[in-house]
Amino acid sequence: MAQEPGSTVVEAGGNLAILNGRKFQMITDAYMLPTDSGEHLRLDLQHEVVRLMLGGELYQTPELVKARLSPQENAKRRVLDVGTGSGKWAIEMAEEFPHADILGIDLVEPDILSDSTRRVPPNCTFQIADANKDMGTINSGYDLVHVRCVEPGIDDSDLFFYDAARILRPGGLLLLVAADVQLFDENGKYVPLQEPGTVG
Repeated sequence: MAQEPGSTVVEAGGNLAILNGRKFQMITDAYMLPTDSGEHLRLDLQHEVVRLMLGGELYQTPELVKARLSPQENAKRRVLDVGTGSGKWAIEMAEEFPHADILGIDLVEPDILSDSTRRVPPNCTFQIADANKDMGTINSGYDLVHVRCVEPGIDDSDLFFYDAARILRPGGLLLLVAADVQLFDENGKYVPLQEPGTVG
């Protein structure tokens, strides 16, 4: 059945909607971007840009992360990726640290889980969870919590950071990557943001 332009189709279960051919989650109003394969491709590109900014690494301060995630005899290393998106960061961490369990959470599962041609390491899992509502239900005992560019979708940052700290083991690491939106023209000159309706 063809979709009329501007119409909305809600999928079974009511958690996903298709609007103008794009898939959106309906769990929370805090995240307004699509959640389809096109968006996951954009997130993969964003991941590669961040890696370039980090000199090819998956994270800042590699010495701290590698020390924290080094194998330990009596405790399994655990990493939580909040807002995992396409799952690319979680998968690459699972490949780099095969002795650690990596859990990626987001409002929808990554597309890679429905693609039989792409492999997810056995130490990497994904779970549907809303960082605004479900962080309090995640058990403690994580060595590292990774949060990348999710700040626009967080309703209560104090509660979010409280929960992130609660689930970390003593000495655990919280890795944050946040965007600072600034526009530049073709000459590299800063373009100030304009109020809607004003000439810029």
